[in-house]
Formats: sequence, C-alpha cells, structure tokens
Amino acid sequence: MFLFWNKSRRCIALSLFSSILLSLSNPASGQVTINGFATLGVTASSTDDLIYRTAINRWPEEGTNLLTESLIGLQLNYQVNDKVDVVVQSILENKRYDSLSDYVDLAFIRYQFDRNYSVRIGRMNNNAYILSEYLEVGYSYLWATPPMEFYTPSSYLTYIDGIELQYRNLIDDGMLQATLAVGSSKADLLNVDSESVLEYDYVINSSVTYETDHWLFKGTVSYFHGEGARIDGLDQLQNLAASFPSQWWPFMGELLASLEFKDQSIQYAAFGVNYHKNNWLVKSELAYFNIDWGLTGDLGYGYISAGYEFEQFTPYVTFAMLDSLYDRHIIEEPRYDLINDPVTQQTLALLQTNFQTLYDSARMDQYSFAAGLRWDFAHNWVAKGQISYFKINGPGSGLWGGDVIQNIDDHRHVSVLSLNLSTIF
Repeated sequence: MFLFWNKSRRCIALSLFSSILLSLSNPASGQVTINGFATLGVTASSTDDLIYRTAINRWPEEGTNLLTESLIGLQLNYQVNDKVDVVVQSILENKRYDSLSDYVDLAFIRYQFDRNYSVRIGRMNNNAYILSEYLEVGYSYLWATPPMEFYTPSSYLTYIDGIELQYRNLIDDGMLQATLAVGSSKADLLNVDSESVLEYDYVINSSVTYETDHWLFKGTVSYFHGEGARIDGLDQLQNLAASFPSQWWPFMGELLASLEFKDQSIQYAAFGVNYHKNNWLVKSELAYFNIDWGLTGDLGYGYISAGYEFEQFTPYVTFAMLDSLYDRHIIEEPRYDLINDPVTQQTLALLQTNFQTLYDSARMDQYSFAAGLRWDFAHNWVAKGQISYFKINGPGSGLWGGDVIQNIDDHRHVSVLSLNLSTIF
C-alpha cells in the first residue's frame, strides 16, 4: 500500500508542477491573482538562556530581535475555469531552506465537482486548528503573537503532501464544512545549533467546521505514522550505549527500543470555538496529543482569549496552558557493582546523566498570561503590542530554544514583549 502511495506522490507532484507551469505560461486562459502578506516584528525577552519562539520549525533568536516574528508571503491563485483552480504560496521566514520544496508552503490543484464537493491534490496546510488556513497572516487575527502553549506544539506538522476531499453545505443559518486528507509530511525541529527532523510516511487528518454569523466551531482528529527521525546528538548516545555489555545496563535495551521513531504513532484531537458579536471577540481551543514515542509522551494544552473593539483599538487578554500528561521518565542506573574499572563507571554515569537530561528537556509544562492591543490605524495595516508572562515548571523547557539544554529545578518566570506591524496586499 505504502509503496503505491510513494509512487503516487511523484505523479501528484508531477501533475501539480505541470499545472503550475501551464498557469504561468498561459494566464490568458483564466484569471490570475497575486496577493501578499507581511509582518515586521520586534521581540524582546527577560532572559536569554530560554529563547522564546513561536514555532518549532523556526530558528530561535536570542535577545531583542526582528527575526522571531517577521515574515513575508506571496500567494498566486489561478482560476483555470469554473471547476479548476491552482494555488501556490511561498513564505520567507526564519527557518531552514535546504531545497526548492522548502520554499513552497502551499501548492495544490483544486477541482470542484459541484456546489458541495471538491478535491485538492498537492501540498496543503495541516487543517488542525482554527487558524490553520492563515496562521502566518498576522493581519487576520487579534494577537501580536498567538498563544505559545497552543501553536508552538501544533507546529510539529505544518503541511500535508497528498489529497484532500472537502464537503460544504448550508445547514440552517450556518455553513458546514468537513474534510478528509491523506498524505505524508515531515517536521523540522530547529534549535540554536541543532537540526532534527521527524518524518511521517502517512498522515490522516479529518476536520468538521460549522460557522454562523457570530459563532465558529471546529473539531479535528489526526493520525501520524512515523517513518524515521534524525535527532541531533541522539545517534552518538545510542551508539555509545550499545557498545557496553547488556548485563552492565539491563534497562538499556528497553530504553534504546523506545527511542526508535519508525512505526510509532501519534494521535491528535482538537476542538475550538470562536465568537464575534457586539464588539466582543472570544476564542478558545483545546488539543490533545497521544504520543507513543518513548522520548516524550502525551500532551494536553489550550487557551482562552477575549478582546473588545473600540473603533480602531482592540485590547485583549489571553490565558494559555500546556501540560505533559505523563510521569517523568527516570533512567535506571547501570549495574556499577559488575564493573571494576572506575573510568568505565564514570563513562556510564555520564551517559545516564545525558539520557536523563534528554528526556527531561522534552517535557513541556507551563502556563502564561498575556495582554495586548491591536490598532487598525490604516487600510490593510495594523499595529500590535503584547506583553506575555510565562511560568515554566521543571524539569524541562521543551517549548523554548537555547544553545544548551536547560533543566529547571522547580520553575522559571519569563516575560516577553512583542511589537509588530502587519499588512495584506
């Protein structure tokens, strides 16, 4: 089945690329529009050893900087006819670009069967939360920066290369939309001086959205199947651990097996609600990760945010939290009584410490309060300011970047200031 899917992906990519070339070489046959969006942001933090970041797939930047929040994007829409359209989007931001495909955030062909059913083939956004269609478009939402506790862990998967079936229909006073997508993907995990990758040979995503004049409800369920992982520094630890006799460290076999990402599964579920009426804006989302991979474990997280519009100005407040829903992994000690060489004992003790540090660093347990102001000062331009206060509970700081792994004995407090300008054009 998956051999067939891998071959079909090449056919999908080839057909998509051909359609894009057709749209660019023969624009007279349909309607071509190009739109863009941009954010110029300044981020400042109260500490440098824990580096604030808005997504796992962006490089963390120390100190006051312009790179954490700033980006620019362009989107091409080509309406071939009343049944077929092509969408291509590219975003330049502070992330890794190793190949041409890294510059392509969206690239799909859509076919409209009738008023209710359509299908998309190509690279699509991971339809996992309310802002999945426009998370990078800062102009489109209230905050200066979205709640870290929700959107940073959700950034482990940003796109799906595959096919999606969509159903839309008017029901009572609202629009119902249901989607089912199947494809493959990968997640870049970037830190100050390390690059890791999680690869998924197949992803299944389904979502249901119901929207009225004042309400929006969205539920999502996803399944990820691991193909492989490249975790910076992990191979060296695994190879060193495997070089010692198994009787010296009976637990090591179980430990190494749990770190294999291949064939491990991750389940994701989320529910969100958005309300906008009489100048009030309220949004809340909850999500749950069920993770089989041994390096980490289940996660639960969410937020609630409210704002009130005063003509051009909209002040808002947000509370968000994230919790690792599993007990701390404690690495069992080697059998030092079987080892006579003090140097070997010290090597194994250091190895045990490194494994414990790795497991602890992956834990995520924190909450935050944020207050901000949005100012719609001109047509298609907004200015935003936000101050966020975080309490990070030990031992890990998995959401945060750093040039060294930070283990937290009890808890840490961090404040982050975000100021930005956003536009659409």
